[in-house]
Amino acid sequence: MSNTLYSKNDLSDLLKLSVSTIDNKMNSGELQFYKIGKSVRFDDNMIQEFLSKQTKKMYQRKNLPIQHRHQNQK
Repeated sequence: MSNTLYSKNDLSDLLKLSVSTIDNKMNSGELQFYKIGKSVRFDDNMIQEFLSKQTKKMYQRKNLPIQHRHQNQK
């Protein structure tokens, strides 16, 4: 087994996220994890997949109608 396994605290330090944010991402299904007894662990592939999903979210554009401030005033 060549993958490194990370605890929630390790991942929190690595990604600069709070442990509660990691819990929220796990509960929503955004972040996969291994359950080992009462502990959870994350491997490199799980972390990379999570990060690639976050990057895709960041770069998606929202199609919002553009309105000028004085458009409706006459």
